Amino acid sequence: MLILLKDCLKDLLTTACCPNCKREIERCPQQGPFCRACWQHVALPARGLQGIHPYRWRAAGWYDGELRKLILKLRRHPDPRLLRALTEGLGATLPNDAVLVPIPGWKTESRSNPLPLMICRSLQRTTRALLKRSRPTVGQHHLNRQQRMANQQGSFAVEPGMPVSQACPGTRERAPELWLVDDILTSGATAQAAMNTLNECKMIVSGVICLGRTPLGRTR
Repeated sequence: MLILLKDCLKDLLTTACCPNCKREIERCPQQGPFCRACWQHVALPARGLQGIHPYRWRAAGWYDGELRKLILKLRRHPDPRLLRALTEGLGATLPNDAVLVPIPGWKTESRSNPLPLMICRSLQRTTRALLKRSRPTVGQHHLNRQQRMANQQGSFAVEPGMPVSQACPGTRERAPELWLVDDILTSGATAQAAMNTLNECKMIVSGVICLGRTPLGRTR
């Protein structure tokens, strides 16, 4: 939170610049935080994308073209300001009381994908690290959906403690909306395995939030 406040103050006290190309710009609500050229190039929907297959999901945009390049760039060189700009549409449609659960990778911390946790911070919602990897998995780039499902099956476990409690049956207390968070949604195998693990512990997942959704019909 302190990092986000620091970034916001920096934006107010310095000349506005595009979070992508870093050029100075005049602020324009119609193009969000980007300069006109980058705004037209990235072409993100104002309120993101939504769908219900293979389960409920929300994405900043399609994992294609310029957005794909930016996501891969962010994996190598994390940039909170650029990430905040990309998630602006997602934040506008996400309930304020949503609880975000980042999907952890299986690699060591120094080599793991930083984006799921960074997306949670960018969206400024309650975040709970409920999941951990129970075993390593192989790379999925060349696997079909059935192979991906088998590869991810049983690859998650719930961290001890489970800080998010569900509403008790028969009470008026509303269970928190749990949303899994990842950078890319392709076949849905990884998120499905994570969702199954939480469901087994009586924690109901509302859906998945991601930066990029692979265009329908494509698996890579």
